[in-house]
Amino acid sequence: MLWQDITIAGTGAWVPPIKPEHEHEPRGGPGGGQPSALALNGFTSAAVSKDETATQMAARAGLKALRHADVASADLSLLVHAGFQDGDHYTPAAYLMRVLGGKDTAGIEVGAASDGGAAALVTAAEHLTARPHAKATLVTTGVRFPEERWGYSRELGYVAGDAGAAAVLTRGTGFARLVATAHVTEPQLEGQTRAREGYTGAARRFPVEETGFMPHIDVLRRATHRSVQAVLDEGAVKPGDVSHVVPIAIGSVVLDLLLSGSPLALRADDTSWTYGRHLGHAGPSDVLLALDRTFRSGTLRAGEHVLVVSFGVGFRWTTALIEITRDPVAPAPAGRQNTN
Repeated sequence: MLWQDITIAGTGAWVPPIKPEHEHEPRGGPGGGQPSALALNGFTSAAVSKDETATQMAARAGLKALRHADVASADLSLLVHAGFQDGDHYTPAAYLMRVLGGKDTAGIEVGAASDGGAAALVTAAEHLTARPHAKATLVTTGVRFPEERWGYSRELGYVAGDAGAAAVLTRGTGFARLVATAHVTEPQLEGQTRAREGYTGAARRFPVEETGFMPHIDVLRRATHRSVQAVLDEGAVKPGDVSHVVPIAIGSVVLDLLLSGSPLALRADDTSWTYGRHLGHAGPSDVLLALDRTFRSGTLRAGEHVLVVSFGVGFRWTTALIEITRDPVAPAPAGRQNTN
């Protein structure tokens, strides 16, 4: 899908305190003498929220994105929120509309698991394209992974992280142009995320929670390859023309396998994973967190291309090609607004 005049005008992130992961690292083998899957996968720490809900973190990130974009709440036509198993807010988009939106702002939630952040960007872009008079849309994400539900993830080689992230999309006024996006699905794997019949426990309800991604790595590699190639072809951009790659933060082992087998021929350490490894896998927040970090780094120059490589269980992929058109806007001085 090629886009016309859709731009990112601002981003925001809210990251709770980061705790070293070695405090919880599982033993690797008999006697603990072998490196654990977690250590091999490269995670060093995780962001852990004790006080703020996933949606409150999304709201704080949204406020920062609006300031970064210098966009007023009254100018928001749509708020798109991507979360994952939010036990604190039954209708998170409604909360976010109250805190962040204007009187004419509509709000919706999208799913797509860890692909939710990228999928929400596409949804917001579609809204701006379909409504020529709409001025701006806001994408928010927020996740919190309680230890009692998600602590087992360390045994599979990754650690879940808590965070909120956001982005403001406008028509033509931003610093980063959305060039093209592509989607790939592998719905034959949906059984991996279907609860076992009769199982009512709080954790490990789904086959993928027992096996992780490795039994399906060949399918995942082929789908990643197709998704990356599709967006590069549509944008008429060669792999060597991409200066920054932003994947979900699922771990270096999986990312090495997926990206080395794609047209990019990269390893995890060539991407924003070097930032994500400190936060943990924050589900749908991953790619927006990394984009915010990249946009605020001061290293981007006009003409550079950023490639988002996102996927989530289900299984669905979204890739997005972004062109930097001018230096990102410096965020305005922080103000205070109630997000309770």
